Parts: sequence; structure tokens; C-alpha cells
Amino acid sequence: MAEVQEIRRSFWRGRAVEVLAPSRERVLSPENACPGCDWGHFEVSAAREAKRALFLETMQRIGKFPAGAFGDLPIAPSPLAYRIRNRFHLSGRGPELELGQFVPRTHRVESIAGCRAIGEPTSSLLPAVREALAATGAGISELATLEDAAGENRLARAALPEGPKRLLRSDAEAVAGALAPFFAGVKVVGPDGSVLREAGDTRLEIRAGDRHFLVSADTFFQGNRHLAGRLLADVEEASGPPAAALDAFGGVGFFASALLSAGHTVTSVEGNRWAARDAAMTRMRWPDADRWKIVPSSVSGFLAASPARFEVVVADPPRAGLAGIAGPLAARARSRFVSVSCDPATLARDLTEMLAQGFEIADAKLYDLFPLTHRVEAVIILNRGARGTA
Repeated sequence: MAEVQEIRRSFWRGRAVEVLAPSRERVLSPENACPGCDWGHFEVSAAREAKRALFLETMQRIGKFPAGAFGDLPIAPSPLAYRIRNRFHLSGRGPELELGQFVPRTHRVESIAGCRAIGEPTSSLLPAVREALAATGAGISELATLEDAAGENRLARAALPEGPKRLLRSDAEAVAGALAPFFAGVKVVGPDGSVLREAGDTRLEIRAGDRHFLVSADTFFQGNRHLAGRLLADVEEASGPPAAALDAFGGVGFFASALLSAGHTVTSVEGNRWAARDAAMTRMRWPDADRWKIVPSSVSGFLAASPARFEVVVADPPRAGLAGIAGPLAARARSRFVSVSCDPATLARDLTEMLAQGFEIADAKLYDLFPLTHRVEAVIILNRGARGTA
């Protein structure tokens, strides 16, 4: 049974309020599913096919693209226990402290003990981490963790809520001490993001493919330990013969590594200062770093400041996509554009503008980077068609 919450011209939006007859693909009842995994009740292989269908429906509804435009559209499966990055919410203090995720459509925090998305080493630590934090009596609003691909080493970033400055400093000291036995490095920040206490390692070495990256707890990194290497290999293959390449929204250098391995000379543009610093530290370790330039700038700022064009452009924007810059960015690619997206809706919008620059869809692939959720990653390869400009 569904409750309709919004009626639009092309779709209705609602939520399920009761399951009258569960399908064979429902493997958990809602009360047994993890609050952080919105498709945790959905049998994993069936969920992948649903994601593929949802992707194609979104492309047709928003972008007016027929399903055939994306070819066979394979979707790469992922084992569970996949998360490298985790973000936990906390509520209460002392013995009442709860560590977990928000229950859907509420701000009530519920434990995620046994979450199938989290690796066993981290999952087994959570009860002890909760007890250690509870013993401090401090108020904590969020705990973000980052771990290496093997799950053996990890960093933590704890955020404190609003409070008197003197109390914040005292709580930060206590929280950092409580987390230190479990993490190689700890950062505690205030409600405005300012660093109140930092101890241990500031960056973690994470391997993906045949590269090692230095990543801080504040910085985005692809979150699936199982598919990161495959994603890199596919983008490397898709990028074409060695030439000048632009890595837009470059982060810590994830896709720059694929472009370098393909023999390209790479310019990475990244507006987040922490990510740009991590990339610079990573760059010092790579033998082919002489072919990699890092520009600490927003992509829109870079496009406004530089007229440079590139043989290939790779773009991996945040969920909001390429709003306002899809066309101008695509215009900088002489022959090929590789679009990486975690949001089909913004991708459908952006593709329309990119194809208007003379591109055609050459290939498309999906990756189940986020099992147990509705989200899916897409890589779309665009080549300039006969109507494109050289």
C-alpha cells in the first residue's frame, strides 16, 4: 500500500506504508533492514536489475533518451561489506548515546549493528567505539570513518554540536582520546567545521588498481572496495590513445591515475582544498607525476580562466552534476568525453547539453557501487560525431 505525497505531470511521488503481499524478492521485513540501506530488504541480484530499469526510465523521462541509446548497458555486481567510507549519526549522551543511522524520514538514530554494507573489522569495532564515546559524556553529532581496502587501518572525523567554546575544547580532547585506540588518526571538528583536536595520522594510504592514494578523512574517495579497481580499468580503456586529458572534479587523483596509466598528460581540476592537498601529496609518490598537473580551482573557475582544449575530458562531479557547465565543459573535449555519474537524474539533464556539442553516445556501463541502496554509478562514453567540431 502506498501513500501519494506529490503529483507531477509526468510522475507521482509517494512512499510504501504497508506490504500487503511480499514478493519473492523481498528478503527482509522493513523492521529487520538496516536504516542506512533503503533497499536492504531487496534481493541483491533482483535489485541490480531494478536499478538498470530505473536508470533507463530516468533517461527516458528526463532526457528523452530511448533505452536503445545505451546499448546492452551491463551492470557490474559487487559483493557486500563494500564500504570504505562510513558516516554515522549519534544522539544522546553517556549511557543513552546511540550510534547508527537516521530511521527513514526521521531524525531518530537507530543502531546499524549487523549492517551488511560495512566490513566486518569496522562493524566489530562499533560497539566498543560507542562505549568509549559514551564514557566521555560528550555530545557528538556525527562520526565519519575512512578505511583502507583491506579494512585494517582507518581514520575518524568526529563532529561536535553547538556549545560553549570552553566545553567544546574539553569535549574534543575527550573524544579524541576515546577514539585513539581504534583509529590510526583522529580529527575532531566543531559545528563550523573548525579543527578542535587532531591526533595521529592525517592521511590514510588506500590502494585501488595498481596505485596508492593518500586520503584524509575530510576527502571524498570512491566508496566501494570491490569495484574501485574495475572502475579505474574501464575509464583507462575508454580514454583512448595518449594525448592531453582534463580530469574535471579530480579529487585526490582517482581518475587521474587511470589517465596517466593510459599514457595521457593530465590536468586535474579540483575546488576542494583538502582534496587538492591530498592529490599533491599523492603526486609526490607516483613515478609518472611529471605528466600530472593539479589546478586547485572550481571547474567553472577553470573554464572561465583558461581557453585550453583537451583530446579527452573525464568528469566525475558530485551528485548535483554539471549544472550550468555541461555544455562548456564538453566543448573543451576535441574527441572524447567520459562522464562518471552517481545520479541518473542529473546525468540525464547534463547529457542533453553534452550531446548538443556534437557528441554521440559510444558506450555505457553501470556499476553497483552501492549495494543495498537505490543508487547506481554510470560511466557514459561520448565520441564526437561527424557533426562535431574539430
